[in-house]
Amino acid sequence: MKQVFSSENHTTPLPLPTSVITEDTARDLRPLSSAHSEFILNETTLVFEKKRELIQGSDGLGWNNMVAALTRSQPLEDFVPANSSLFFAVPLENMPLAIETEGRIHQAEMPADSHGIIAPGVSYTVELQRPGTFFYLFIKNEILVNVADEIFGKRLDDVDMFSPLQETDKGLQSLLHSCRHMLNESHDSSFRSDYIAQAIVAQFYTKHTQLRDVPRVMDSRVPLSQGQMKRVNDYLQAHLHGTFQIADLAASIGLSRTVFFERFVHTMKYTPNQYLQILRVNRAKQLLHDRKLSLVDVAFACGYADQSHLSRFFKRFVGVSPGKYRADYIGLTIYSQE
Repeated sequence: MKQVFSSENHTTPLPLPTSVITEDTARDLRPLSSAHSEFILNETTLVFEKKRELIQGSDGLGWNNMVAALTRSQPLEDFVPANSSLFFAVPLENMPLAIETEGRIHQAEMPADSHGIIAPGVSYTVELQRPGTFFYLFIKNEILVNVADEIFGKRLDDVDMFSPLQETDKGLQSLLHSCRHMLNESHDSSFRSDYIAQAIVAQFYTKHTQLRDVPRVMDSRVPLSQGQMKRVNDYLQAHLHGTFQIADLAASIGLSRTVFFERFVHTMKYTPNQYLQILRVNRAKQLLHDRKLSLVDVAFACGYADQSHLSRFFKRFVGVSPGKYRADYIGLTIYSQE
């Protein structure tokens, strides 16, 4: 991206100030590679020991669906290939930089606490002219899939995502700020991180996406066979209390993700995630018959983060709260015994 700062683009080279890293700060830094998550290693090329050093990271906090890192970056020029995560970069001080992506060159001073966003599937080249502190956040593709289903009732393939490079959306700023402060916690914050990851993606979808009509392929009219549906049900029952990857579910019956999704929706009239929620609610109805189990126990056994998470989905599919359902069942049981 050398041409970004050339006269051919009618731009003036940004000044290169002296380093602001003090000796005290340097002692607190450690190479990013020593504490990075395997997710970052697999999904990005963020790891450059000599150019970015880790101040704080989300390793050890139990975060399942996102990875965060507070880093100190040296002047650099990097090409980052496309990956499947949703990426946020937040400078903690005003930061002059240049980014080239999707044929666009963006050269400006990013204000402190603003955020650049790179959508999945987008590669970019970044040139950082002076040292700076950044907060990076990566949200896994599975969350993008689930939230697209929840909000739009659509596949992720039906959602066009944009990559704004200098945003100050107040909602996203607040959520990203919360993520950064969660790095200071020493205890497992997996439940909170799951909720905040969904909230960030939902806010991103409302601001920076557009739905498109995708013509259904002829293959979508082919239903799944009884044998395939049995294997799908077995797979989902085995993952009822946790998460699953649609690609893995498709592979379990020998189909690609796209073909599986089309055939599943054609067969069941639900998306895989919606169908999983139905299975979870049905399981919850069974467990609610056992008066010894608390609502929290039922929620955990069915893959919900807590009682309120269970209640939200239970009322959506059953029409009453889990407590009301249990009370009505107990009342009917007593009545029948009399």
